[in-house]
Amino acid sequence: MSVPELHGYRISVFSWVARWALAEKGVAYRWVEVNPFAEDVPADYLALNPFCRVPTLVDGDFTLFETGAITEYVDEAFDGPPLMPATPVERARVRQIVALVAGDAYWPLVRQVFVHGSRRAAPDEAPDPAELQAGLQRSRTVLAALERLAGEGPF
Repeated sequence: MSVPELHGYRISVFSWVARWALAEKGVAYRWVEVNPFAEDVPADYLALNPFCRVPTLVDGDFTLFETGAITEYVDEAFDGPPLMPATPVERARVRQIVALVAGDAYWPLVRQVFVHGSRRAAPDEAPDPAELQAGLQRSRTVLAALERLAGEGPF
């Protein structure tokens, strides 16, 4: 049996989600660093993921991109503790949280607060204080929703 390869970017929250899924399942994998923002993304990576996003999982002759699809595949394809809870209500709550984080939380928390608060948008750009403030403002709603959902149970 071959060791899966996870192609991702070290600071990508989506790559970390895939890494956490593999770790929770106890799956050994080979990390392949890909900077999707680089001007010279390797052609062999673009052949795996034509959208030039991360992560991408390669398991033998099977290639999969999109974080949700990867985590569900990891949960179902490998031995180890289940990543999803047993009941429909708990699974629905997990899916709601995942959708909230991937959709509503990503832009303000990552692209506005993280990028403009601790990193530059690009090597030749200065952080934009207005973007940081907009992200902080919008983050309040996102974090309040996550807090409420987290209080409803372990998932």
